[in-house]
Amino acid sequence: YNIEPPQGVGAGAIIYMFVEPKYRGSGIGDLALELISAIHAVQGCDFTILVADDNGSGKLVDWYEARGFSLAPKLQDVMGSPGGKFGTAMIAPVSVDQGFLDTCCVKWW
Repeated sequence: YNIEPPQGVGAGAIIYMFVEPKYRGSGIGDLALELISAIHAVQGCDFTILVADDNGSGKLVDWYEARGFSLAPKLQDVMGSPGGKFGTAMIAPVSVDQGFLDTCCVKWW
């Protein structure tokens, strides 16, 4: 095929993230996003993309917007949610706070 590797922007996706209701408001969702962004940064991604499914309430979309995500209507179909059927496509630039990778230990099992 003689295909050159793509050059330019890379994105990592959050396929599924759910915080049990009894743990909401404890900061665990914020920590999860920070960790995911750090992993995406180490992998060389420029953006994190996701589909926020809040059953149309707008609460989850608002939550992600408050954490730097923006609506991504051009990615709606690509992310498997045509017309918003399964949620709202969103995107945010990858960022890692100074020192986060020095203080965070990730174990894969």
